[in-house]
Amino acid sequence: MVDMKTHHIMDMIDSREYKAVRDWLKSYTNLRIVSRDGSITYHNAITDAHPDAIQISDRFHLLKNLTSYATDYLKKELKAHISISIPHNENSAEEELQSLSKADENRKLILKEKYEQIERLLSLDYCKTKICQSLNMDVRAYDKLISMTPYERDSLFQTKMMIAHEEKVRLKMERVNEVRELKNIGCSNREISRRTGLNTSTIKNYLDEKFNPIHASYGKKKEGKLLPYIKDVDTMLAKGLMGSVIEEKIRELGYEGSSSTIRHYIIDWKRRRKFSYDKSLEKGAKTVTIERKDVFKLLYHPIEKVKTISLEQFQRICSENPCFKKVHDIIWKFKKLLIDKDSNQLNDWIDKAQALKIQEISSFVNGLNRDLDAVKNAIKYDYNNGLAEGSVNKLKVIKRIMYGRCSFDTLRTKTLRLEKMRKIN
Repeated sequence: MVDMKTHHIMDMIDSREYKAVRDWLKSYTNLRIVSRDGSITYHNAITDAHPDAIQISDRFHLLKNLTSYATDYLKKELKAHISISIPHNENSAEEELQSLSKADENRKLILKEKYEQIERLLSLDYCKTKICQSLNMDVRAYDKLISMTPYERDSLFQTKMMIAHEEKVRLKMERVNEVRELKNIGCSNREISRRTGLNTSTIKNYLDEKFNPIHASYGKKKEGKLLPYIKDVDTMLAKGLMGSVIEEKIRELGYEGSSSTIRHYIIDWKRRRKFSYDKSLEKGAKTVTIERKDVFKLLYHPIEKVKTISLEQFQRICSENPCFKKVHDIIWKFKKLLIDKDSNQLNDWIDKAQALKIQEISSFVNGLNRDLDAVKNAIKYDYNNGLAEGSVNKLKVIKRIMYGRCSFDTLRTKTLRLEKMRKIN
């Protein structure tokens, strides 16, 4: 029990039973206003102990109970991940597919090719942000490439294949130099062949000043049999066609390669689009997934306070999930009723709440009807349970200090003596 004027704890009781609470309250003959939660036991005990006292139901507990009932209902109606649609026209969908196609092409570029593209775009006076967007490149990767010296970049650009090729070229040139040195000391081609184990035609090539140790086909990619049909395959994949159907159609166009080549390409296509391709393109609408826990925040806070959901998304949630809209509206009407302090609106609100025919909301309404006068007083008066709830923290600190070794009488004595010390100070 807390005095609403002095804010001091007056007394404590170790029971919730009707008789104990009633007798305890009777010992305080001057009670005029009592703020409490919605317990019927407390209601009956206060009524019998002080029939003329004004009982006020705590507004915090009223709102907490209402939102708890509402979330229990919505958990049955809404999935954990709620999908809402964002309409867009076919042109925007086509543009999105084109941008995805461009992103895929950028992913195929090796690091050296990306740097060459960066240099080209810089020569066209592109800014860093625009270059990163054009190449689907992280700004940190861009900064790293630009800050490197030419030697560091060349080392970075070397792949395992390039390193292996350079090693082969080095070993070949060692052999070439060996052949040339033998020629310089006067050895014939036949003698060089005997010493090195190379045939005479190879020796002639090595002695040629125009000899190039790099193979003529190095760095050139062979065009696969699927390459002429890649765009057709991409288009059919974007439309959602099965692999067997795609194979049948491109074979009609002249494809003569293996089925495994098509299958591997389709697997790679899907893997590359796992995070970038939007599978929610359905009937001209794009869907966005919102967490249900974020939607529940709308029951407690106005939309401008919920940063994870925009106003447009909120409107979509309401239009596509009527169950949420009904519950959201009834909760905020109750909040408005408390803010306006118009207890005459309560009966109208109760009628609207019951008309929803939602079991959980009806249970809350039944609780209001059992304690209607106290609820109306909660609307009319400014008193609340804030002082009592705040004092609970103080009690918990003292209980922790005691570590459960002492009785309730000791806890009560410690608490009340602390309050007396506060009065003196």
